[in-house]
Amino acid sequence: MYGSVAVAIVALVTFHDELRARLRETWPVGVPVLTEAALAIGAYLREERDLGRVASSADVDTLAATLIGAGHLLYADRTGAPPEPEAVSRMVTTVLAGATPAP
Repeated sequence: MYGSVAVAIVALVTFHDELRARLRETWPVGVPVLTEAALAIGAYLREERDLGRVASSADVDTLAATLIGAGHLLYADRTGAPPEPEAVSRMVTTVLAGATPAP
């Protein structure tokens, strides 16, 4: 999801008003690539909540959007090396810390 093509598409959409206007005709909110990813992650977190691996009170849509935003910040520099797996794991663990039952 954060490969160079996806990150480039976000930049393309962000900086081209005409393209953004055309996308709004079919996708009224958010950046399409990131919004679609947030919906998929939200659905996944809902399933995890149904299985008891995410707290029943967790706001999975907000968690999904937070994961997308934090992940995007980790991967946003297309010129440098991608983040280390440990940095990604630390981000996910931190975002989900209050939403997962204690081991």
